[in-house]
Amino acid sequence: MKVLLIDIDDNRANKIDPIVSWAGMELLNLNNHRADGPAGNHSADIYTHVKNVHPEIILVDTDSPSRDVLEDLAQQNRTAPKTVITLDKSQSESINRLAADVGISLYAIDAVPHRLLQALIDVTISHFHSIDRLRSEVQELKPAIEERQFLNQAIAFIMDTYGLSEHQANDLLTKNADRQQRDIGALAKQLVETGSFV
Repeated sequence: MKVLLIDIDDNRANKIDPIVSWAGMELLNLNNHRADGPAGNHSADIYTHVKNVHPEIILVDTDSPSRDVLEDLAQQNRTAPKTVITLDKSQSESINRLAADVGISLYAIDAVPHRLLQALIDVTISHFHSIDRLRSEVQELKPAIEERQFLNQAIAFIMDTYGLSEHQANDLLTKNADRQQRDIGALAKQLVETGSFV
């Protein structure tokens, strides 16, 4: 089974790739075949590519003008992938979330089971959110990680300079921070960068 991406940027394509591979499907990206040039050339590329490759599923950027080409193709050829608006005869909330949260519209041929489409949508949305959440959490942790690195470097500096144990070096750093009424992380950074407590 083939999944074709159209006008999906590399960031989103890289998130979709492992999902499609995990499901045992082949991922094709029309962007890789796209040359800079008139919009008409890109439209012709889509017609040619879809007819030659016969993808069962197409994922396209919701703002892409290529969606008009796909709609036209679906009207011309009854076996071409069509816009998926509903699953199991009901409005699918997950399809709306795929468009709103991820910015992707789904096209599929009639033969693709709705259960497969639903699973693909759910896993894609979950994967996108988990990656974004992980990036956000890492971003929030960066200051704490940086502070820990400065603390470790400052303690190593004190140990080497004054011939103290790790416990003694940590105690000296803490006492200096308390005496100066400063954050220990800021003092550690200063010590590493200047070699001085003051």
